[in-house]
Amino acid sequence: MSACAGGSAKWKEEVQLSDGQIIVVERETIRERGGDEWASNRSGSKPKEYHIRFASPEGSGKMIEWRSIKETDTWPEIPLVLDMEDGHPVVFTSVFTSGGGQIYSKYAYQNNAWREELLPEKFAQRASNLLIFDPKGIPKFIDLRTKRQMNSDSAGSADFMQVGPTRRVRAR
Repeated sequence: MSACAGGSAKWKEEVQLSDGQIIVVERETIRERGGDEWASNRSGSKPKEYHIRFASPEGSGKMIEWRSIKETDTWPEIPLVLDMEDGHPVVFTSVFTSGGGQIYSKYAYQNNAWREELLPEKFAQRASNLLIFDPKGIPKFIDLRTKRQMNSDSAGSADFMQVGPTRRVRAR
């Protein structure tokens, strides 16, 4: 499924959690017209919102969905890590800032709701385990090996290959 102006891209991908468990999540990028503010983006579209859906870890069969909520400088926060902490799902994201740096955020799912948790100034670094950018012509299913290759092939993805060890990454 390709990402087109004003459309969406949907796929499933394998995600390896920090305990080694591999789960399959449903991903979607909602796109909107625009994006010409970056000279390298000639597609006429940009991400508007990211979604991640997965089965509840307690085995109830209930689906949990996370959606990006922050937007800075016309780009929504990018989910980089999905993991479990103390039996609860967590998502780490990155938001661009006007100075070209990034700010990391953390969301924890408890009591059927996502809540943002303030990250300390320094925290344990985590490797990204989600597909960073959805390219045109994205396959419907992405395994771990393919995702690693796609992430390493994506222009600009090196800046998103980890979260931390500080809340903010300064512009270079």
